[in-house]
Amino acid sequence: NTITVIAEIPANTLAGRHTHPGIDTGYVLEGDATLMVEGKPDQAIKAGDSYAVPAGIPHDVKTGAKGLKIMAVYVVEEGKPVATPAPK
Repeated sequence: NTITVIAEIPANTLAGRHTHPGIDTGYVLEGDATLMVEGKPDQAIKAGDSYAVPAGIPHDVKTGAKGLKIMAVYVVEEGKPVATPAPK
């Protein structure tokens, strides 16, 4: 199953370290941020960029001065939450 959402995160905010049970892909509609995926270098993302985070990998997002608006697609398993907080 997939879930598609438009998400807006305010400026200069950490989204909170978390995981997804399936792949998380997205497209940046507005703004910019730093995507922090465990085991990978931080990735600057801005309007027009896309990204993908593998299933089960902890990650976080720190938005820039304009905030961030994304279209995200989550692959989800029936009966599992879309996201789960991850320890730091």
